[in-house]
Amino acid sequence: MSRERKRRRQRQWIANVVASWIFLVVALADSAELPKWKGEWTRVIEAAKQEGQLSLYGGQEITHPDIIAGFNKEFPFIRVTSASGRAADMMTRIVAERRADRYLADVTASGPNGPRMLYLNKILDPIAPTFILPEVSDPSRWYGGRHWYADPENKYIFMFEGTIVSTGLSFNNKLVSMDEIKSYWDLLQPKWRGKLLGQDPRGAALSTPVLILYHRAGLGAEFLRRLYTETDITLFRDRRQGTNWLATGKFSVCHLCRDIDRAAKQGLPVEDISPDKLKEGGSIGGGGSSVLALINRAPHPNAAKLFINWYLSRQGQALWQQVMNVKEVEASDSMRIDLAKDDVLPDGKRAPGREYQVIGFLDPEPVQKLLQEILK
Repeated sequence: MSRERKRRRQRQWIANVVASWIFLVVALADSAELPKWKGEWTRVIEAAKQEGQLSLYGGQEITHPDIIAGFNKEFPFIRVTSASGRAADMMTRIVAERRADRYLADVTASGPNGPRMLYLNKILDPIAPTFILPEVSDPSRWYGGRHWYADPENKYIFMFEGTIVSTGLSFNNKLVSMDEIKSYWDLLQPKWRGKLLGQDPRGAALSTPVLILYHRAGLGAEFLRRLYTETDITLFRDRRQGTNWLATGKFSVCHLCRDIDRAAKQGLPVEDISPDKLKEGGSIGGGGSSVLALINRAPHPNAAKLFINWYLSRQGQALWQQVMNVKEVEASDSMRIDLAKDDVLPDGKRAPGREYQVIGFLDPEPVQKLLQEILK
């Protein structure tokens, strides 16, 4: 081999080595620029595939067939099982399963006071560490530029709904006109004595709207005491029965009757009193906000992370909002502020540009004590 040929080979070898190093440096640079969350998201997806299952406990806000179908459209490799029912029943069931050393639930959603039993029994994990997608973890995508919680530590019970709090009051419009009740205090007027109907607050779970009345400035313990002791209010357990009594004119005004919008569409003479009609109206959260919680020692932790991120994403919340307002006919406005609100029913929709008080954690203990005293 000639000396010149050897030199050419050496030069080619050096060029190849240099090119390889350049390629390696560029590849490392690209890797460094790859968002960290994407790597974590890929890992969670692969781990969720291995688990292959997800268990959801809660009401229609999480177990509705359309919501499960929407999740499965994106992640068809996850088989979803669900347990649906009243929040109190679901929470009691989870606690009972734990006592039997059965760890079946992954994620739960319900009204804000529902998971309190799980919180007190230390059955929840902090939920924020599961947030992987930037559109979920970024506080600027949510109302008020922050994440909201319904537990005293602000990390376990995530409020994803920011619907204007319902007054909880409805009336028979053949017997009452809308302008007769402008404040909760108006219910104490002598003309309503014996004509008021209300859900029994001593049921399986303390009603969140009752908690709100207790904790709201200008109402509180004095109002509840007088409502339940001075008005001859009739209490019911079955909310549908309450609505029937209201519609037939047996009572004039009801606190916490059910499905008033549906009843009105059927031609029954019932209406809700909207928040803007009451002096004490105009807050969000509390009884108007569903929450999401992660069960600790979940059997499918990666599938749970996958669901939480999808559910709280723009896509998931848009579907939830559509299902609740259109299919369930329940006014439901997501805390996300980057969604169209066209499908949100008027009674629950936040007005653009208006600031609302957000009602988060509500301590039920003083309310329970008061109710035990006055409702013997």
